[in-house]
Amino acid sequence: MRYTIFLFLGLLASAVACAQSAEDAATPPADPTNPESDTADPAREAAARLTEKYSLDADQTAEVYTIQLRKQRNLSEILPLKTQNRPVYLNKLNSIQRGTQAGIRRLLKTDAQRDLFQQSMAEQRRLRAEKQRELQAQGASALTIEAAVLEIYFE
Repeated sequence: MRYTIFLFLGLLASAVACAQSAEDAATPPADPTNPESDTADPAREAAARLTEKYSLDADQTAEVYTIQLRKQRNLSEILPLKTQNRPVYLNKLNSIQRGTQAGIRRLLKTDAQRDLFQQSMAEQRRLRAEKQRELQAQGASALTIEAAVLEIYFE
């Protein structure tokens, strides 16, 4: 009797899980370039900005949206470290930023897109170096400097 009850509960749970995954799969992702779509989604907003900035085609737009979703997921996973272990948080944040930029660089197809990306990265490096010099002159700690430098982020 117990076996039958557990079997029934297991089947019920798996049916609910399958129904939920089928519902999620049936819901198409919103168009990141459509301003009327969900504007509370930071990944969608970032994908729309990058699509406009680099004149991405439909395949590139879908790929950049996936990259931005991954970035948002990774950022949410490390958020507790921001208060618990700041040095580890900053190290992981730097890795996420580098990974996101590498993914974007890989999807760019045209020379114009790649040139614009390189200009953005050069500007980011310039601004970060300037901020680092400024904070070093003020005698800020290495952790404070690293946090301020990582706030300067393009893409």
